[in-house]
Amino acid sequence: MVASMSGAPDAETILIENGIVVTVDESNQVKPDAAVLVADGEIVAVGDSDELAAETQIDERIDARGKAVLPGFVDLHLHSGFIRGLAEDMPVFEWLNEHVDPTHEALRREEARVAYELAYAEMARAGITTAMDMYRFMDEAADVAEDYGVRVTLAPYVADEYDYFESLEDNRKLVEERHGDADGRIRVWFGLEHLTYATEEAYYKVAEYADSYGEGVGIHTHGEESKEMHEQLTEEYGQPPIAELHERGILGPDTVLAHVVWLEPEERALIAETGTGVAHCPVSNMKLASGVAAVPDLLDRGVAVGVGGDGIKENNRIDIIQEMKQAALLQKVHQLDATVLPAEQALRMGTIEGARALGLEDEIGSIEAGKRADLTLLDLTGLHMSPVLQDSGPNGYRNVVPNIVHAAQAADVSDVMVDGEWIVREKEFLPADRERLLEKHEQATRSVLERRDAL
Repeated sequence: MVASMSGAPDAETILIENGIVVTVDESNQVKPDAAVLVADGEIVAVGDSDELAAETQIDERIDARGKAVLPGFVDLHLHSGFIRGLAEDMPVFEWLNEHVDPTHEALRREEARVAYELAYAEMARAGITTAMDMYRFMDEAADVAEDYGVRVTLAPYVADEYDYFESLEDNRKLVEERHGDADGRIRVWFGLEHLTYATEEAYYKVAEYADSYGEGVGIHTHGEESKEMHEQLTEEYGQPPIAELHERGILGPDTVLAHVVWLEPEERALIAETGTGVAHCPVSNMKLASGVAAVPDLLDRGVAVGVGGDGIKENNRIDIIQEMKQAALLQKVHQLDATVLPAEQALRMGTIEGARALGLEDEIGSIEAGKRADLTLLDLTGLHMSPVLQDSGPNGYRNVVPNIVHAAQAADVSDVMVDGEWIVREKEFLPADRERLLEKHEQATRSVLERRDAL
């Protein structure tokens, strides 16, 4: 159990009161001067502070005055890792071939653990309580997630065309040993790097394995980021890449595809018809000049579209507030239509839609009684957040949700709770020392780079 800022044990029953509760429920309710009651890791009720306090014994009262209380953000596509700021300004496959893959080849287990330690601390400080992570040596990721108290779905890089990536049997072993650990906070999916990285046989086996392990074990892979690669694969297979993935049996409600920037109409239809989820990564897609994903069309088709940061080498930040804003702005400027992807929809993509893509919508992603207490408190008192208006009535002034999406910063996150346990209090990440994390990460980065450059 993580210690509170006072040094006392965390309370079993916590009342977070006097905040603006942004529920992200079906009707997108925003409740000013409201409270959230948490007990045994679960949201018990949302309502009036005095009424909730009168109904039960409160062990800890948190004054959220001047703060928004949000469901924890969901990062639907993350690569923990290295080389932040060290592989810039180049197209995606040149970037992969010249920098990313050689770094993977040089990576050692102990360095992967350091990458997880920094990434999971960075995501928690940004209010991200859940992430789908795809990286290497992911038993280390499970250990770090368990120690840090975050919620993760782990999808190892399976790339059997390369001898230094994870094998399908490595992935299968991880499912058997770690899926469901930490009272369900840790889940393991099958992760396929990309059509050009894994054999056709690997896809068929993954589809078979995921089905055999049943509920909660899904599949994560990359869709096309590059127009050129989409065209090349379409010519090679005689059909678009998503149709090829469907033929190999991996599309479905337990699958999430990252990016899918280039989609033919038939590919969009396949994604929708199969119930496949999508991780939209707008900042990465812009940085690598990949293109603009057809997010509004996918949303109109009922696809669960969440947002992902992609990782520190692709994006330079792990920050879902940034992704929500850029997802909205990218569509507006691309379509020359300011009405597309409004702030409420962007916020849903960063919370409940990401949860839905992971099959966790009944557990997380909104603030509703019966869900796990994964909560993010966001400070609204900064100059860049003024004014804070959430009037009642049909003619009232209301700007809290637009300002969360378009004005807030990750640094505004003040407190974060996962499963009813505080992991961030007053902007301090409780499970680990900040200076030690930074020192270890720089040392590990230098070690990987020196070994990579000697290959």
